[in-house]
Amino acid sequence: MEINSIWMWAAVAAILLAGEIITTSFVLVFFAVAAAVTAVVAFVFPQLGSSVQLIIFGALGLIGLFGGRRWIRARMVEKAVPAFNVDSNSEFTADRDFLPGAEGAIMYQGSPWTAVNDGSDSISVGDRVKIVRTGGIKIMIVKVK
Repeated sequence: MEINSIWMWAAVAAILLAGEIITTSFVLVFFAVAAAVTAVVAFVFPQLGSSVQLIIFGALGLIGLFGGRRWIRARMVEKAVPAFNVDSNSEFTADRDFLPGAEGAIMYQGSPWTAVNDGSDSISVGDRVKIVRTGGIKIMIVKVK
């Protein structure tokens, strides 16, 4: 009994997709899609040999893997940016000097943060400062008058 290559590629696609669901690695899904496309190609061009089908499957899988992971990573980074949140209007004591517009490390709630003096007044060690906003992963501070 001869196995029809269309059904074989469809089964490979189903198995790889099931593996992707179990592992959630974003690797097998691209090869599952490549196997499904290879099944369609085998249906449209039944005269293609198994060697050509394997080359199509491998090439599509690798192209999908490298291109698709880059595309997914770019979309995930875009959506990850708004997750940063700091209490605005929080006040604390500066542990270093800041000229207007200066940037440096400062301790806030027991952790080091990159802070920027967003005001027009110089900040000295021991001055009370207030967080006015965030910029990326930096806190913008001003001297409390």
